[in-house]
Amino acid sequence: MKREVQIIIDYVEGKIDIIEFRQLFRINDRLQKLLKKKIKPRYEAYRRYDYNMYNYLMQSYEFKKFNWDTVETRYTLHFVLKMWLDCFHIPYDNSYTRYSDDYNYILRIQPSWLDITDDQGLFDKILAERPKELSRTKQTEWGKAVLRKMFRYDKTYPRWVQDPEWPIVNGKPLVFSHQSKEKNGDERVYYYFYDPETKKETVITQIY
Repeated sequence: MKREVQIIIDYVEGKIDIIEFRQLFRINDRLQKLLKKKIKPRYEAYRRYDYNMYNYLMQSYEFKKFNWDTVETRYTLHFVLKMWLDCFHIPYDNSYTRYSDDYNYILRIQPSWLDITDDQGLFDKILAERPKELSRTKQTEWGKAVLRKMFRYDKTYPRWVQDPEWPIVNGKPLVFSHQSKEKNGDERVYYYFYDPETKKETVITQIY
């Protein structure tokens, strides 16, 4: 299992990217077997996965056909794999911070009414174009301004009753029009978005 442990270390140390790790995770039986070893983290949230990292990755990403290559997923995978190594007292170089730095930057610029996970590469574009010569505060201001231009609304932003679900179509965020609740006793809330070019409407439904 030494080679498979090294795969995990290589991701944590930034030597392989998430696409390569995912491919190895899918095809390497020995890596899968290794990740099925039960861990003893301090977080009760892992109980639902039977304290099994393989189950966590399958249920969180693979079963949902989730796009792994996002700012949030790169960071989360980095975090949980470090936790896995720590649980088995396996040494690694902890100096690679790109994923956490990128994730924390996106958290700083993203308003609560947005809070998206699968950003279809929009956040990577922001990170790539972020003026590195600016101070931390100025970079944050710049990022907030860019997001305001990307995620537009006619009058006000959506008041979500569940987790935000801002739709992105063909790599472009739709424009938020309005929200409504049809009648008394109806727990459904409807959020109306549209494509500014085609005017095609998309409706997101959430339930209290």
